[in-house]
Amino acid sequence: MLQIKKLTKTLDGVEVLKEIDLTLESGEIFGLLGRNGSGKTTLLRCIQQIIQPDKGEVLFENVSIFDHPLVKRKVIYMPVQNPAYDRYSYKQLVRTLRTLYPDFDVTYANELMNRYGVPETKKYRELSTGLKKQLGLILAFAIRPAVILLDEPTDGIDAVTRHDLLQLMIDEVAHRNTTILITSHRLEDIERICNRIAFLEDNQLADVLNVDDLKENYVKLQLAFNQDLTLEMRKKGIPILESTGVFYTVVMKQEDRESHEWLRSHEPKIWNELPVSLEEIFIAKFGGKRRW
Repeated sequence: MLQIKKLTKTLDGVEVLKEIDLTLESGEIFGLLGRNGSGKTTLLRCIQQIIQPDKGEVLFENVSIFDHPLVKRKVIYMPVQNPAYDRYSYKQLVRTLRTLYPDFDVTYANELMNRYGVPETKKYRELSTGLKKQLGLILAFAIRPAVILLDEPTDGIDAVTRHDLLQLMIDEVAHRNTTILITSHRLEDIERICNRIAFLEDNQLADVLNVDDLKENYVKLQLAFNQDLTLEMRKKGIPILESTGVFYTVVMKQEDRESHEWLRSHEPKIWNELPVSLEEIFIAKFGGKRRW
């Protein structure tokens, strides 16, 4: 479906992306995770050709997006904010988008506007954050693209609206076989709707995995010892989620037998193994440079 090959980008003298390789399959929701400033938005903008990569290519069904700009009609980018929409109402936006995208489905757009109660006469800039997100997603889906790039689509909205947007994404994939690449700091959303994820770390893509497989690769331990082992755990690189006195909650890879054996050697009074969430894995993976 969509292939990213050896994509590299430098901004202000800093190499933000280095030889990124990724293939998105038809009808999947793929989550792109990373700390602030890791290059997630830059990657989406390079895919959509808003900014040009220094090296590499993006192929849609084996056709280069860079060499054949009309292919971009099949790949839509929804940014965190869309100031280009600010001056226009829904109906004005529809008129414009219909001229740019021949497959734009007005009936479907109207159906979604009615379903979610989004005002049709207000200008985009007059809408709340949640309504802006809903309108942006409705217009993106009505274009009938094959791939949608969503940058923080649930940021800054209430729980009900977030639920509606996530369900709309799931329905779109199920009924239209649309492919979605999504970035989000709401890891519970990623965990709920994505079948695969990847981490952007140190300008490279790492750990492209099925979400369920990733969670099976990690374990959360609740531990209690006879003595304070905080410094020793930090030296060993064991991520501590929480600690109170001699009580600890840690997250480790299942395959890290050395750390498991080290913990066992200190004869813990409590050793409880619990399921781990995607958010806890994220903290364990990226919090190390800050917390332990």
